[in-house]
Amino acid sequence: MDKSKRELLPTNVRPTHYNIFLFPDLEKFTFEGNVDIDLNVNEDSTVITTNAYDMTIHSASITDVASTEKQDATDIKLDATAQTLQLTFANTLKKGSKAKLSIKFTGNLNNEMDGFYRSEYTDSNGQKKYMAVTQFESVYARRSFPCWDEPAIKATFDIKLRAEVEKTTLSNMPIIKEEKLTIDGKEYKDVTFDTTPIMSTYLVAYIVGELEYVETMSNPTSPAEAKPIKVRVYTLKGESSQGKYSAEVTARVLEYFSEYFNIPYPLPKMDLVAIPDFEAGAMENWGLVTFRTVALLFDETKSSAASKERVCTTVAHELAHQWFGNLVTIGWWSDLWLNEGFATFVGTLATDHLNPEWKIFTSFVVDDLQSALNLDGLRSSHPVQVEVNKATEVDQIFDQISYEKGATIIRMLNACLGEQKFMDGIRIYLKRHMYSNTETSDLWKALSESSGIDVETLMGSWIKDVGYPVVTIENYKENNNEFTLSLSQKRFLSSGDMTPEEEAKYATWWIPLGITTHASPNKPIESIFTEKKQEITVPYPESSNKFIKLNFNETGMYRVKYPEEILKSIGEMIKAGLEDKSKEVIGVSDRIGIIADIFALARNGTEHVDNALELLQYFEKETDYNVLSQIFAKVNDLKSVWYNQNGKLLEALKKLVLKIFSPLAEKYGFEYSPNDNYIEVMTRTLVLKAASVYGDQKIIDEIIRRLELYIKGDNKALNPNLRKLAYTIALSNTTGERAEKFYNDIFHIYQSSDVPDQSLIALQSLGSAKDTKLIKRTFDLALNTELIRLQDIMYCIISLTVENPNVKETRPAAWKWMVENWPIFEERYKTSGSILGHISRLCTNGLNDTEHIKEIEAWVAEKGSKLDIIRRPINQIIERLKGQNAWIKRDNARVQAWAENYLAN
Repeated sequence: MDKSKRELLPTNVRPTHYNIFLFPDLEKFTFEGNVDIDLNVNEDSTVITTNAYDMTIHSASITDVASTEKQDATDIKLDATAQTLQLTFANTLKKGSKAKLSIKFTGNLNNEMDGFYRSEYTDSNGQKKYMAVTQFESVYARRSFPCWDEPAIKATFDIKLRAEVEKTTLSNMPIIKEEKLTIDGKEYKDVTFDTTPIMSTYLVAYIVGELEYVETMSNPTSPAEAKPIKVRVYTLKGESSQGKYSAEVTARVLEYFSEYFNIPYPLPKMDLVAIPDFEAGAMENWGLVTFRTVALLFDETKSSAASKERVCTTVAHELAHQWFGNLVTIGWWSDLWLNEGFATFVGTLATDHLNPEWKIFTSFVVDDLQSALNLDGLRSSHPVQVEVNKATEVDQIFDQISYEKGATIIRMLNACLGEQKFMDGIRIYLKRHMYSNTETSDLWKALSESSGIDVETLMGSWIKDVGYPVVTIENYKENNNEFTLSLSQKRFLSSGDMTPEEEAKYATWWIPLGITTHASPNKPIESIFTEKKQEITVPYPESSNKFIKLNFNETGMYRVKYPEEILKSIGEMIKAGLEDKSKEVIGVSDRIGIIADIFALARNGTEHVDNALELLQYFEKETDYNVLSQIFAKVNDLKSVWYNQNGKLLEALKKLVLKIFSPLAEKYGFEYSPNDNYIEVMTRTLVLKAASVYGDQKIIDEIIRRLELYIKGDNKALNPNLRKLAYTIALSNTTGERAEKFYNDIFHIYQSSDVPDQSLIALQSLGSAKDTKLIKRTFDLALNTELIRLQDIMYCIISLTVENPNVKETRPAAWKWMVENWPIFEERYKTSGSILGHISRLCTNGLNDTEHIKEIEAWVAEKGSKLDIIRRPINQIIERLKGQNAWIKRDNARVQAWAENYLAN
């Protein structure tokens, strides 16, 4: 890492404490503020540069603490591009002295979902109201008060808010004083909060609004010094009952992490707040965690099981940050993965601890692992530890690499070191660096101490290089009850067109092979693969049913390319185990990995799609939810890529899916029982979805019948877990007046539902309508900020290009619509790169023909630097589409031949 290129504030002074006063005006959408900042003067100085943005500075002065000499700034310069405030003083501040910088300012309560901003909602009386909330990660504290807005520049904070007496005021710490006052005949209160621990500016938070809460207590028993913690979940008035589940999850997760990290939660309270307008899923502000409503609120009778899992995993992720990110903080954004990858992994650990029956680490293999592998297979991916020179660039790396790849390699390391040694190393790391800043090497050092292994050397390529390897079994031989594998490793590229020059520049990865055979199906033979080519020999006794497989439990982040004979033997063993459970020797995660790998290898040309589809025939008796989920996902991927090709592939895929899923749909039926466990609920929902989406008319008719009863008021006719499917199926299987009535009814559900997940699934379903008039109506709706929130545009358009049965029409239409309306999006989301990235991905989804790719490239070239805020996503979009184009050209003849043959048999 070349730290010299980073654009950092001068080091001549450093803050130690902020005293902040803010008075938000929710009618004028402005706020008044002043801040006193205690400074250590490190060099003789007449100029002080700090961060500030989108505010007006009224005055600035500095006082020498020792002499009490005060001087006003002789020059005040705001630089909107650099987002800095430069203050010049006549008299020199002496090195080694202490000073107090005082600044008076006003700012804007913007509607851009960052900084100190306003969130709009309608109360139970139909009245439009606002709350003032914050979102400071990564570089937006500077929109609320002048500050040194870099993660390494920690300080303590005293915060005072002025608000109307009826408003709730919240911040990181508990309230210590309230004083009432009258201004222009109106009653206000000044609310002072306790001093925070030393922390980074991006973790500061405060909220003013009309809220209510539910409360519980967390009672950790380990370590011995842990104290009870008051937990509150704040919501808009009338919604607090939906916070009960997340409050209970919070209490239990705090207890779990207190024991796991062996450090008590450092603050006296934990507040969680549901925010109507919120760009991210959630934000880990210390002691005051903020959420999208859908990520925090849950109704036991009205919400889906998927919503319950989302709330639990999101809460657990944010609470992990209270230690890993807040107590110990990255020194610079290049190590963002340390925050996000670790919180994703241990958040999953906590979820598994609370709900072992969810089998969340198996879902991790389907979701997080595959998400990381898919993005990191692109040339336009980036290393886990990625150089960030400008703080304003960091938002583009809040992606699957920092989160899912980070979590995946930590999971791999946890398995390799062993859970106890891994946990011991984490405890060393946290205790050593409490209230300070770190980089990746500090974590490796602690884990090396606990394990006795040189972790930094092992993890070097995983962190510093783009991508991951594919392990190929180049050759093999069986001799005297032994099996010798000749292995090679190289970077996996989803396009498959790596040049010799590219291949030469990649070092080798440290790869835990985790080899299982028929002789040891559940106890992997641990062997480490570290060379470009290597031979491995394992015991392989005689048996009538022999197999060998790498990457037990899919713990390693790599693909495996098997010779045809070995792959066939694995398939036969899977089939035998599915037909007779007593013969099952290849577990669920391994079955998921076999499917995922062969389809990925088919995509990059190392395998062929027809071979991948042939492999699926071994899974015709599959019943496991997570494996079925992977099968469904891979067939959908293929259908999406081939959507515009002539031939019989889509008809053959329909036959394949129905052969696997229709018997299961018949078996599970539509009735959910209170006694169903999570996996049973999710399986029933999945098999009914797969069968109906691929044209099982019996299932389609019954879902639509139940929806019509539900719309008439029979809530029991349609379980919450089936509602999204019902909306989608009804809209995609009807036309004319009937389709329009369904659309109107579902839109009404979106507007009127008091449960966030149920409202959003209705919105998301509208794009499934195949009727041309309704397609246009959905595009118009996506632009209408009176009817949908800025953050929810993705929900509105996702089905148009992903689930709509008429994607031949909707995909080109979405691209045209995006280009026409890009100036609107640029203005609305000028600081929301993640949303602009989502819009770009969805509106170019599947446009893999040569003509559209050229159009997209031309548009990108025309926009030039205006797209810098989403440069990485744009590059990834184009690379993916070109890869799909090459895949179709390479495999289409074989795929269509397979389809003809499959339909004939």
